[in-house]
Amino acid sequence: VLLLRLLHKQWYQRRVRGNLLVGKEVSFIVEHTIPISGRECALVYIGTGENSVCVNELMVKDGWAITRNNNKQNEEVAKYTMWMVEAQTSGIGVHNEEGKANAIRNVNWVIEDPRMLFDELKGKPLKAVVESVRDGGTLRLMLIPSMNYITLMLTGIRCPSFKPDGGSEDHADEARYAVETRLLNKDIEILLEGTSGGMGNAKNQNFVGTVVKPGNISLFLLKEGLAKCVDWSMKLLTADPESYRAATKQAKTDRKRLWKNFEGPVCTVPKDQREFSGRVTEIVNGEVLVIKVGNVYKRVTMSSIRQPRPAEGTDAGPPSRALYEVPYLFEAREFLRKRLVGKKVNATVDYVRPAANGYPERVCASIFLGNQNIQEAIVSKGLATVAWHKQDDDERAANYDALLLAQEKAKKNKVGVHYGGEPPIHKVADLAGNAAKSKQFLPFLQRIGRLHANVEFVASGSRIRVYIPRDTCLATFLLSGISCPRAARPSIKGQPATPAEPFGDEALEFVKDQIMQREVEIEVESCDKAGNFIGYLFVEDKNMSVELVKEGLAKMHFTAERGKYFDHLSRAEADAKAA
Repeated sequence: VLLLRLLHKQWYQRRVRGNLLVGKEVSFIVEHTIPISGRECALVYIGTGENSVCVNELMVKDGWAITRNNNKQNEEVAKYTMWMVEAQTSGIGVHNEEGKANAIRNVNWVIEDPRMLFDELKGKPLKAVVESVRDGGTLRLMLIPSMNYITLMLTGIRCPSFKPDGGSEDHADEARYAVETRLLNKDIEILLEGTSGGMGNAKNQNFVGTVVKPGNISLFLLKEGLAKCVDWSMKLLTADPESYRAATKQAKTDRKRLWKNFEGPVCTVPKDQREFSGRVTEIVNGEVLVIKVGNVYKRVTMSSIRQPRPAEGTDAGPPSRALYEVPYLFEAREFLRKRLVGKKVNATVDYVRPAANGYPERVCASIFLGNQNIQEAIVSKGLATVAWHKQDDDERAANYDALLLAQEKAKKNKVGVHYGGEPPIHKVADLAGNAAKSKQFLPFLQRIGRLHANVEFVASGSRIRVYIPRDTCLATFLLSGISCPRAARPSIKGQPATPAEPFGDEALEFVKDQIMQREVEIEVESCDKAGNFIGYLFVEDKNMSVELVKEGLAKMHFTAERGKYFDHLSRAEADAKAA
């Protein structure tokens, strides 16, 4: 019986043995079993048939093992003793007296400042040896040549874990075995991408990173249904997060392991209507817009983002006031209005939120202006935040990981809601229904002539609510020189609903399509008893009073005879009658 004493304290001895055997097929012959421990002692062979090589023999010849002194003498022991003497004579392996000092490794078992080490090594490919596998997503590594001993959590994924009481989650053993058979004791290359503990926290030495060589083990685990994506660390990924999501999606489709009982969300939108293009007609708020597709108006909520909210415990009032009272909500609305209103966009439906708590059903989609994702753009400016989804909630934006990265960028740049300082204040005077205030403003507005305004709301073909940036005021504006039919009005505050006059709804839709939330010019002529301004409104040099008459949606009023646009209105009415 041959017993060899392997020198476990010599790190190089194990490295040589590991490089020779790990991942290789071997055969062995058990020659002896130690009675007390039950440990089996064997001859191990690598290769097959005549080409097989005895590993025991190689270890002694190369000086990485010595024979155990068991007071037994036979031909086999003598042979191994001779090889050991030859190795001693040659001064190789553990018998190299001069190299012993260099063979001792000064291992740094405890990283005192993980964050400092990460800052030093981040972005650099690092060579390492996998010392052990705690679970499928956690490895213990020895960094080479620095000899730093670290725990690495694989970025972006979580595998089933083992419990302190000895139990385990489903597929935990399978996930660990899958990693062990591919990486244990092997040379790998990693990228450090973060830390899971705070600076100087000796209780949390975990690093977060990705195995890049011999291959990305995280993708393998996701494809096999042995891991799930983790949102908090996905944003740290150097690799493309979409590849991780795609691997997870495939595992769900195939119902592999962790996903064996997976039931995907049911989308109520027909497949042929999940992608559509149209022109944006209105920005309802910082996350909802109206898109005109053909002759149909679709109300769409942008997926996985939240507009700025009022501070906790405060009441921003009705939506018309909240726009100016809630910090950054006005900036968010303006960001979307200036970029999207009147523009053609593409929408891809990600999910549908059913009606609940008094809210109607919401179609949530990703919005694209050309190749630009609007959600990413507004989040990166700090004018919206990313909505939190449950870990296994698939009802989220397709580019959710990109949104998280955009939010991190906004936080780093301290923009928008992440600024930390005093937010911008919008003190807006609302003149609607206040005749006294309106009459105070009237002389100034008349002297200016044409001035810029933004259309906030269109109540009917001739009744419009405008915001005047120059004077930071809101006012009701009535189109002069025309008589326009009224649109239908819903029941409000106990008042009964009123039906539309002939062509009233058509006039409303025409005007909304032309000027809703557009930048226009107004000329104020007068003010009525209720404090509403009366005058002419222009968009792209088109007089809306004239345009309504030309379309046969309004008649010229007798008061137009006193105005400077009487000739234009007369010709428009004549053309409409002749058409």
